[in-house]
Amino acid sequence: MFSVNDLNTIKETLFNLEKKVESLNYEGFDPYDVKGHSFFMWALGLPRDPFYMNIFRKLILGPLVIGEYLFPKNFRIIFMVKPKKNAKGIGLFVKGYLNLYQVTGNELWLNKAISLLDWLIENKSKGYKHYCWGYPFNWDNFEVIPAYTPASVVSAAVFDAFWHAWLVTGEKKYLYVCSEIALFFIDNLNITEINENAICFSYTPLDRLQVHNTNLMVADCLLKVGYAESNEKFILYGKKAANFALLEQNKDGSIFYYGSAQNHINPNRVDHYHSGFEIRCLLNIWLTTKDVNFLKAYQRYYEFYLKNFIFQKDDYYFPFMYPNKLYPINIHSCAESIILNAELAPLDERAIDILDKITLSVISKMIRRDGMFKFMIQKFGTLEFTSSIAYMRWGQAWMFLALSTYLRFKSINEIK
Repeated sequence: MFSVNDLNTIKETLFNLEKKVESLNYEGFDPYDVKGHSFFMWALGLPRDPFYMNIFRKLILGPLVIGEYLFPKNFRIIFMVKPKKNAKGIGLFVKGYLNLYQVTGNELWLNKAISLLDWLIENKSKGYKHYCWGYPFNWDNFEVIPAYTPASVVSAAVFDAFWHAWLVTGEKKYLYVCSEIALFFIDNLNITEINENAICFSYTPLDRLQVHNTNLMVADCLLKVGYAESNEKFILYGKKAANFALLEQNKDGSIFYYGSAQNHINPNRVDHYHSGFEIRCLLNIWLTTKDVNFLKAYQRYYEFYLKNFIFQKDDYYFPFMYPNKLYPINIHSCAESIILNAELAPLDERAIDILDKITLSVISKMIRRDGMFKFMIQKFGTLEFTSSIAYMRWGQAWMFLALSTYLRFKSINEIK
């Protein structure tokens, strides 16, 4: 039975985490930062053919990947990787602070959110007419994507921060930034026409990938600001992008990571956090458009989610990273399990039943002694191996948002 003490544990965990990340000025390492080093980029770029080159490539990459996972801090010292602010992480912290402001009415949290929003405005990607943001490191996306190249997934997370700032404060300047991000999506991303009623936005201006979760995020953003401003162009593009998900939703309700034309890249990939993103986007698109097709789509997907992504034994709940596989336990999936079920709880009693138990189990399993969260737990045979490095964007920012979203749900439902 959930108790006041349990709620106090969650509050204490959230506030201890906030103190820690603020003391670090929101700077930290990322799972992909060291992989952006020129040596990693060179190894990733080695040809897979002919056969002997592929063997050489694996001999180089294998020790690098394993070594980085086993000794993440040492590798970052060797490759001189410094902790940095990450625009996506900052966007998540903003939304978390706005949640706390709505729960408490304390302007301290609002002021912290505004300060980070100002940072985002000052640190948008250079060389683009419209507001957009990227990762602060090089990364591999079948080609080298230079640091700070704007990405749809990063810009969508920042959009979410400014969107909620506008909803909470009513300040038109925040809605203006949302409109600018929408223009970036349309003017700078590559758009693949699937059919006359469906399109897919690329991951960055440099690729033509068809990735469902990022495309749905773009659709969600476009439709929100399109309806808010009565902008028919945004609405048209948003609906067409959203239609792509409906077109490719599987019979079981899931949606694969890549569109069908590119599914061969990583066949039939489905994981917890990307599925959570997609379910939340479909829910938001339904709430924005009132189109019953998106209501049915999110409901079918959530049915799949409940059957495949939640481990249950008696009264214990924990998120699966992959369908019906407990390991690896990834903090990103843990955070998404809390966010998704907190956002669905007002609409589905099953989410309420899961939410309290999964939040407490995640804290118990993944918290570090210093109040930050571990990265991952792997299992090899009967042995568990824990990677305790506290990645700022991947773990701390998502868990800060998750716990604040949880408290916001509890506050709305008058559980103090």
